[in-house]
Amino acid sequence: MSIVNRVAESGLIQFDPAILVKDITLSAVSLSDFLNDEPILREKPFRKLIADHDWAVFAGQYVAIQIDKETLVPQWATMLLTSYLEPYALGICLGDQATALDMAYEKALAKLSVEEYSEKNIIIKGCSDGSVPDWVYVRLMEVLQPHANRIAYGEACSSVPLYKR
Repeated sequence: MSIVNRVAESGLIQFDPAILVKDITLSAVSLSDFLNDEPILREKPFRKLIADHDWAVFAGQYVAIQIDKETLVPQWATMLLTSYLEPYALGICLGDQATALDMAYEKALAKLSVEEYSEKNIIIKGCSDGSVPDWVYVRLMEVLQPHANRIAYGEACSSVPLYKR
C-alpha cells in the first residue's frame, strides 16, 4: 500500500504571494547625501555631486528616494535623481523601502501571467512570515478571480473558500 498525495493529484495550484518578489533587492538613496550638509539644495553643487556619483550600484534594484523633513528641495530634484537612477534601477519611488517593496509587488502583479490560472482551483498561501503586505492579497483576488475556477486562502489541509465560479 502506497501513500497517495491527494493534494498533488487534485490539480490545486498553491500560490505563495511571497514568490512574486523573492529575489529582489530594495535600496534607499537620501537626497540629503547630495546637499553638502546644508538644509537647502543649491543647484550647481547638487548637480555636480549627482553627476559624479556611481549610480550603477543600484543596478537591478528597487530604489526609494528619501527626503528628510528638514530639507528644503525643489520638486525637480527628485526628478533629476530619477533620471540618473533610471538606466540602472528596476523601479524608483519617493518614500522608504516599504514603499519600494509595494512598488515591486505592484509591478510583479502587473506582469503575472494570469492565463496559467484560467479555470484552475487556486489556494493563496497564508500564514507566511508576515512579509507580504495585506493589500497584495486584495490585488491577487482582483487579478486572479476573473480567470480562476475557485480561489481559497490558507493551506490545502485547512483552507477558507473565497470564490467559486
